[in-house]
Parts: sequence; C-alpha cells; structure tokens
Amino acid sequence: MQNLNRRGGLLMGLFIGGLVGLPAAGILAEDAPRPPVVAEKPMADKPATAPTTTRTKESVLNDLNATGTELRALIKSPSSFSDEKQRAELAPKGIPVMKKFLTIFDELILQDPMAKAQSGSVHGQFLSMLAVLGDTDSENRLTALAAGEGSEAIEAKGALLMTNWWRNSKDAAAQKPLLEVARLLLKANPENDGVAMKLMQMSEQGAASPELKEAAEKIIVDEAKGLRAKMMIESIVATQKLKAMEGKAMVFASVTNEGKPFTTADWKGKVILVDFWATWCEPCVAELPRLKKTYADLHGKGFEIVGVSCDRDPAALRAFLAENKDMPWPQLFDEKAPGWNAVATQNGIEGIPLMILIDKKGVVRSVTAKENFEELIPKMLEEN
Repeated sequence: MQNLNRRGGLLMGLFIGGLVGLPAAGILAEDAPRPPVVAEKPMADKPATAPTTTRTKESVLNDLNATGTELRALIKSPSSFSDEKQRAELAPKGIPVMKKFLTIFDELILQDPMAKAQSGSVHGQFLSMLAVLGDTDSENRLTALAAGEGSEAIEAKGALLMTNWWRNSKDAAAQKPLLEVARLLLKANPENDGVAMKLMQMSEQGAASPELKEAAEKIIVDEAKGLRAKMMIESIVATQKLKAMEGKAMVFASVTNEGKPFTTADWKGKVILVDFWATWCEPCVAELPRLKKTYADLHGKGFEIVGVSCDRDPAALRAFLAENKDMPWPQLFDEKAPGWNAVATQNGIEGIPLMILIDKKGVVRSVTAKENFEELIPKMLEEN
C-alpha cells in the first residue's frame, strides 16, 4: 500500500497504492493543491469522436469515487497483481470495474484540467493492471502505443515493463533484463517522472529478490532528474537509513494514550511489532485486519504489538480505539503533543504505515515488516 508522509500527503503518485487513488487521495478534490497544469496528449487509439458529458463535474467525481471505493474493496494489496493466484481471483470482477473507472475518468477529462494533465499516467497505470489480469485488448493497445513516439509511447513502455515485472515476480532471472530496459528508458528520459515512478513501483511491488528491489532504487537515485524525483530519492534515502537499524538493539519508549509510561524493554523475551500509523491514514487502517488476526493467533505464544500513533486529534484516536476493542495493544501517543509522534521523528521515520519487528533479544530484525510479518513472526517465535 501507498505510504503517507508526515504531512499526511502521498509520498508518490502511484495509483495502485492507495487505490486507486485519484479522487480518494484528494488529487482531484476541489481543495487539493494543484501544480501547474501541463496537459498530456491523451493516449492514442481512442474513439475518433471525443466523449461528451451532460453531467456536472460533481456528479462525475462522485461516480469516480464510488468506483474507486469498489476497486479498493476488490484489490486487497499490491500482491493482487504480482501473485498469480490472486490475479486469477481478481480478474473476473476487477477487469469490468477498472474499465468502468477509465470510462468515467475520460468523462472527467472534459471538465477538469488536472485530470487531463494526468490522463497519460492514469491510462498507462490502468492498462497495465488490466493487461496483467489477462485483458488482451489492453495489452495490445499498450504494445501499439509503445511502438510510437513521444510521451504516450514512453508511458506505454513503462506500463508494459510493469506488466511483465508483475508476471515474473517469482523469477529474478526474468526480471533482471526488465530492470535494465527500465534503466535505459530512464537514462534516455531522465526528467520523465512517469518512468521514475514506474521504477519506484517496481522496487515496491513484486520484486523477485531484495537485490532487484535495491537495484531499482539505485537506478532512480542515479538517473532520475524530474521534479518529483527529488521526493522519491528522499524517500529511498530515508528507507536506507531505516535499513541501517536492522541488526542493532532498539528500544521504543514514550507515554501511552492513557498517559502511562511505556518501554519495549519491559517485553524482553517477546517478539515485538512496532506499528507506526494514524487513524487518518487510510493505508494504515487497511493493514489493521492483518495485525488483529496475527495478534489473536500469536499473542499467547509471546507476540506483542505496540502502536505509535501519529494522530492529530486525541478524540479521534480515542473514538477509533473504542470502536476497535480487538486491538488491545498499547498506543504511544502524547495528548500534549499530537501529530507526528516524537518516536517517529527520533527514528527518522517520514512515512506511514511502517512496521518494525524486534526479536526476543531486543534486536531489530526488519524495518519493512509490513510486507511479510505473517511469515516472519512465527519463525522468530521459535528462536531461542
């Protein structure tokens, strides 16, 4: 899922992360900050007659939001595209809803300059998702576009790379040449943020090995020169600093939302997951069912969770916890200093959700535990 930074904004404009992000993420909302509009040429191969609409912009946005909500319910995680079994399960219902989303988005393009400016990126992303789910028309369209020239061809090439990256999520040998093609594409178009974002997406979704993930990030740092690239590079550097925590002893301590002192040092001999989150963070809340189930299954075997809340409103946190009594673990939160938690700041954490796993000896074992904590925790519980 997509991470949110300490100001509550998106770390990157990948539609798949917050899914499917446009209106739901506030990108097209009336009160959202809008960068200068640089209109993209709409992807070719469209009907000769431009779509028309008699609906109000509000009506179109409401329909788009509703369809985005429907998609979020269908697409549980990015692995819906990188895992073959999940793709097969998603395709029958997901393909029609994605096509519906694109149809409504094309209607919005007629009314909103911001939508028009993002048309190439949105079409590329959705055609890529449709292609990997088996929609041959979408893949054929991307292939035809990639053979052309200009920005739409570059976007289509990136979308095809992402499609094939997902397909080969278990095959590092097949992904390695795809990464080289992506590197050459970015090197030839260093200011094209769309290519850099595809590489960021490749690093976060479906990499067959940690080495390939790191290689994708290195390409961005070395080659990307676009306006958004700086934000991506900052995110990569911050993550690298977090990775440096692994293998080192770490104690998390602060005051709980109940005003009591707390330290993970008191849990020596336990496996601990530290969850950096907030109730306003939709991707964070989306992870809670996984946490609740793991806690219920493994708490009795020596597993603990501590939340580090970055909530701005103490009342909102209290209300959320009252409604979710199946998350009884402590929450670090100082009502006198709400907002980005001091524990997060002290550890250089700029984005949420983020989960850190600490072993029985108090040593950090993973700073990317969100990806696979269900697999890691049982193994760690078996350790002496």
